[in-house]
Amino acid sequence: MIEVGHMHVAELAWHAPLSHTDHSATLIVAGSLEMTVGETVSAGPNAVLVVPAGVPHEPVRGHDLELWGVRFCASCFDLDESHPLMTPYARVRRGALPLVSLSEARRDRVVQLYEDMAREQDAGLPESPELLRSMLLLLLAEFYRATPAGPSKWRASSFVPEALSFIQRRALEAISLRDVASAVGRAPTHVAATVKRETGHTVGEWITAAKLAEASSRLLHTDDPIADIAASVGWRDQTHFIRQFRKAHDETPAAWRRRHRRGHQGSGDERGG
Repeated sequence: MIEVGHMHVAELAWHAPLSHTDHSATLIVAGSLEMTVGETVSAGPNAVLVVPAGVPHEPVRGHDLELWGVRFCASCFDLDESHPLMTPYARVRRGALPLVSLSEARRDRVVQLYEDMAREQDAGLPESPELLRSMLLLLLAEFYRATPAGPSKWRASSFVPEALSFIQRRALEAISLRDVASAVGRAPTHVAATVKRETGHTVGEWITAAKLAEASSRLLHTDDPIADIAASVGWRDQTHFIRQFRKAHDETPAAWRRRHRRGHQGSGDERGG
């Protein structure tokens, strides 16, 4: 659902383009970084790289870096890019530079938020998920307020955010590529090609990711049996659900639930997971 990290990197070498199903925000505390997100950008101290889910990004080089980073599942926190605090991500998806510049004073506040989130993540207490959500909203508010006013450039294929938003809202239904295409008023083949090109993931993969995000939320916040959760998010075959979950998270639903609910005394039936 959310992953916070702090790192020091003396030399960052080129890496093949990456693409994730989570949103991310990386604060450069010290050093310099070049990254390609549509175009190559250079960033230094007090800059935040905001990368929406599914947007390919390619690290080019970096020197003497100190970084704080967060990756989060937006839908797990009832967020999407129509939310005001997600405006920086919506702008990037539509073609704006993926950079937010912080003042020195606000940088210190943002570092404190990252540190508090990291401690809460490590604590793993029953109240931690709700506290992490609150701190994430405060972090996003800092980025939102630092975002330049005024329009950003728009790509002709600006239906992609709309398509992803439709998938997030309707993923628990039996939707298909045809349904997504109809929602954005485009031909299915055009939608399939454009979504894959601009996000690095297929429409089907985005639908699966949205289902798994909801499954993760139910694993964390309910004691429902694994089989019931699988069915509730659209998998009649529990074995197939477990296979897809393991592929995305490198562990079974039951193991994921245990790891993320330390301190809970869940009573759910986790057989088969």
